[in-house]
Amino acid sequence: MEVNTREENQHLNSSAWFQRYADHQGEWLEKTRGNLVVAATVIASMSFGVMVNPPGGVWQNDKCQSDEYCTEKAGTSILEYSAKRVYYLGMVISCLVSFSASMGIILLVVVGFRFRNRFIMAIMVLFMVLGVLCTSAAFLFAVVLVQHEDGFILSILLIYVGFWVVLLVSILLIQLVRLLRRLIRFIRGHSSPQLPLALPPVA
Repeated sequence: MEVNTREENQHLNSSAWFQRYADHQGEWLEKTRGNLVVAATVIASMSFGVMVNPPGGVWQNDKCQSDEYCTEKAGTSILEYSAKRVYYLGMVISCLVSFSASMGIILLVVVGFRFRNRFIMAIMVLFMVLGVLCTSAAFLFAVVLVQHEDGFILSILLIYVGFWVVLLVSILLIQLVRLLRRLIRFIRGHSSPQLPLALPPVA
């Protein structure tokens, strides 16, 4: 019975620890609500601007210089059917994801959800991470679309990609170390040595 009671107490303590951690994250999101809206608005504006003004411009008419009708239509992106179509599609997908994530954050704030809810908190963090990463990816694709295979620019782009890879790995490692430290603290604080059972008095 004592062992079962001890296991139940440890389970309750672990649930309370996770609840405190979630509440702390929710309070941080509540305090930075305004900053999140500003950041989401900026990201949404950037993504919208790239889509309506794509790199390389748009076709001005339906005729080529040789007076032959082109397959492209006026108002559509010039680079959409170029040799770099893969990068163009990557840019479009990145902009769509970042725009949708940013608008989702704004909608959640406008509707009035409480960020202390763990589900809402997870959605907000996920949307913000997606918005930042996809905006960075869209920038990379846009630069690749408009540059002319210059070796120096390619070196800069490699440094840019390396920077983001190192940054993401560092953030993941820091978060993992913080989580492990909290778990170790929790285990040390709530683990108690098992006391030997009392022996009956000797007659």
